[in-house]
Amino acid sequence: MAYHSFQIADDLIWRAPLYRPSSELAEALREAFTTHRAHFHDIIRLNETPPDAAMTLEQWAHPTRLASLMAIYSDHIYRNHLTQPREAKPLVSLWAQWYLGLLAPPLMLALLTQPQAIAVTPSHIHVEFHETGRAACFWLNVQEDHLASALSARERIEKLVTECLQPVVKALEATGDINARLIWSNTGYLINWCLGEWKGFLGEETVNALREACFFEKQLRNGQDNPLYRTVVLREGLLVRRTCCQRYRLPDVQQCGDCTLK
Repeated sequence: MAYHSFQIADDLIWRAPLYRPSSELAEALREAFTTHRAHFHDIIRLNETPPDAAMTLEQWAHPTRLASLMAIYSDHIYRNHLTQPREAKPLVSLWAQWYLGLLAPPLMLALLTQPQAIAVTPSHIHVEFHETGRAACFWLNVQEDHLASALSARERIEKLVTECLQPVVKALEATGDINARLIWSNTGYLINWCLGEWKGFLGEETVNALREACFFEKQLRNGQDNPLYRTVVLREGLLVRRTCCQRYRLPDVQQCGDCTLK
């Protein structure tokens, strides 16, 4: 099936597409990944049977399971510094960056390039964890969200935020080791970076409208507070991260190239 990019203003309602089976929608997404970001094929598997070890958010977010994953990840991060005191906040921050950094971009690309919108609720997603305890690969049960197919680009991204990303953030905040604002700060930086990288096929008008909605509107269209609000800010004509992600506090982890502390 041919791949189409869409120039979409903020309030544009997408034309309702003809019904397409999930297998055809999955194939269209594979073509989109191949065209624009071929490495997404290694990050997210579409309509493939997940391995037995893969888990839904409901499964991995159980306190016992999540504590086990964090313990494994902590052992990996501090493996060469066994006597150093371990800091939970930067550890969870980096774990979340792996999880959301792998999951969000393919879903964003799918929602912003296809007439049919995919369902992004956690029940449609399984994750396989690396031996070090962090996310490694995702399996997506590709189904159309018929209501979302009629939404604008802004509303689709907001649906991704509220239905897919927010449950992850809440699960991690429930550990008591990190606050949601830090995870959203990292996620806002990620979303802004993706939009900048994809301007060539999304179009400048769409990217500018999405940046305005994501980072400068206090509320989402549904009236909920916007968790991405001012997670990136304008400095010297550029949108940059507002706060440090704290990863520099971990041993053998490089500081971000554009760290706010520099």
